Amino acid sequence: MNIYISTNMFKVNQLEEVFDIVENIQYENIGIELFTEFHNHEFMNVVNKNMDRLKKYKISLHGPYYKTEHSAQNGSDTYNKSKEYFIDALKLSKELNSSYIVYHHNNCKIHDKEKMINNSKINLEELNELGKYYNANIVIENAGVISNQNMLFDQDEFIQICKESDNNVLIDIGHAFANGWDIEYVIRELKDKIVSYHLHNNDGKKDSHESICAGKLNIEEFLEIYKKYTNKADLVLEYSKEYSEKRNILIEDIDYMKSIIK
Repeated sequence: MNIYISTNMFKVNQLEEVFDIVENIQYENIGIELFTEFHNHEFMNVVNKNMDRLKKYKISLHGPYYKTEHSAQNGSDTYNKSKEYFIDALKLSKELNSSYIVYHHNNCKIHDKEKMINNSKINLEELNELGKYYNANIVIENAGVISNQNMLFDQDEFIQICKESDNNVLIDIGHAFANGWDIEYVIRELKDKIVSYHLHNNDGKKDSHESICAGKLNIEEFLEIYKKYTNKADLVLEYSKEYSEKRNILIEDIDYMKSIIK
């Protein structure tokens, strides 16, 4: 079991601070999930400056999110920019030997569900073909929450599209909880495809990315389900930016998880 710290909690000019966390965690299989921000020109400057430090750790990548929409029409300006950013992610994945790259079928609000799904499936196929050259493992995340009006797939639709896809799966537990999904059922159905989890908590509605112990989701119950079905999958702490000033909480949460999973 690998545990990753997502750099989602840091602004680009703070990225180097992630090393202060991972260097103080007493756990052999600790890693960094780099939240890519290619729209920000400073991002790659910071990454290149710290490339050797990054290569000392297990690395996963969150595919481009900002200024990116994979449900846009293939060939459109919006999709072409999204593809450009994703190719940058593929290149970085190869350089860092990333274990996977996270893919969102959509980020925007739902406006034409059937068309959006069709577009994102076509676009994922194209990215998968590009990914072969870079030996990349692109994984599907259950992105979007009802309260933000951007949940493209409901629980059963997500399970179905994952089963139909050749891609592996990352389950975002905070999103699943905010959408009222039966988390054990989803995990049981997709257990052979799940390679990782994004862990954060909320009030059951808003996608607030709180600490695993700071919301209404029973994290101990999830960890027992995790042990039962997918105990080799990665665990990624993906907290909001307010936690950049609460680093002790991440270390405490990792110790807590380790005590339960053992």
